[in-house]
Amino acid sequence: MDRKSGALIHWPESNKKIQMLATLYTYRSAVHESTGKTPASVVFGAELRLPIDLISDRPKKDAGVNNYISHLQDRLKLTHAEVRQKMRIESDRMKTRYDLRANTGGFQVGEKVWLYNPKRTKGKSPKLQKSWEGPYIVVTRLNDVVYRIQKNPQAKMKIVHRQIDAVSRTPSQ
Repeated sequence: MDRKSGALIHWPESNKKIQMLATLYTYRSAVHESTGKTPASVVFGAELRLPIDLISDRPKKDAGVNNYISHLQDRLKLTHAEVRQKMRIESDRMKTRYDLRANTGGFQVGEKVWLYNPKRTKGKSPKLQKSWEGPYIVVTRLNDVVYRIQKNPQAKMKIVHRQIDAVSRTPSQ
């Protein structure tokens, strides 16, 4: 079954080569969101055509090999410039979206934090179990991402990494 083209197609097991070619054709002729172009137009300077296109389309007048090459080079240069510009815009958009969610702020000594520590008890739903422990107090900051935390003055200290051990200001983050 192939879902690339948006339609559900059943392929017999004996037609694997045809299935692969049809899937590749669909991929190469689909407009990509990040480039705004099809892979075929970026690589070949023209859209892919099916054999039926040769029957239905009238042949264009032959303008000569040199003229064709010149137009093809111009089309490819223009297409590549458009793709580079679109990729730059998409890259900036993805970076902006990532930066909005990135947690770059650290914790200060004395700040209360929660530690993600999922403990699974047999027979209980994981959704109903507590995954966060705390609040802990940051005792020392060893570097930007590693902290020494303690639940209370009598408890044993823990050394935790902010991303790996999932230390957070609130248990929902």
